[in-house]
Amino acid sequence: HISSEDELSLFNNKIALIAYLIANGITIPHFCYHSNLSIAGNCRVCLIELTNSIKPVVSCATNANAINYNAQLYYDSALIKKSRENIIEFLLLNHPLDCPICDQGGDCDLQDQSLFFGVAKRRFYNFKKIVLDKNLGFIIKTVMTRCIHCTRCVRFALEIAGTTNLGIFGRGYHCEVSTYTNKIFTTEFSGNIIDLCPVGFITKKLY
Repeated sequence: HISSEDELSLFNNKIALIAYLIANGITIPHFCYHSNLSIAGNCRVCLIELTNSIKPVVSCATNANAINYNAQLYYDSALIKKSRENIIEFLLLNHPLDCPICDQGGDCDLQDQSLFFGVAKRRFYNFKKIVLDKNLGFIIKTVMTRCIHCTRCVRFALEIAGTTNLGIFGRGYHCEVSTYTNKIFTTEFSGNIIDLCPVGFITKKLY
């Protein structure tokens, strides 16, 4: 655990708690969080436990000053470990089991974190969701069934590339990333979303 007496002099009031923990050498699993993008809080994997909170909180959407008002912070308690196991189990519910042939195999955040923070057992045996691949340009290859809806690519397109033709469609089970009115994701920064994707959803066509 981390005591609230730790110094916050290096951080201003807008810093996320997950950034403070990572800067102090603490490994916090995350998929949707990126230091150069806005906060989404979609994946819910970066949960931490505060003694003055009635339930675990998402560290990416919590201000770092929160530890000044809580006696202690836990990032590896039994409750947090069980919560992460359940979340990763749901993330893998519709994720294809194609790691041996995946272009991202061996360099996939979901693969690594499911190994260290997930659970090996499986309780869901229904058919996995199938989503048709999208054409996002000349260098971007998509495998839509691998998408975990972290929205990193969508936020990058809006906040960095300055284009709004990439977004999230549908709700719940029918949620998927696509372009508006079947447009191609054309921008000089389009190739950067390949590096942002934490799974094998977006890869290079040339590779």
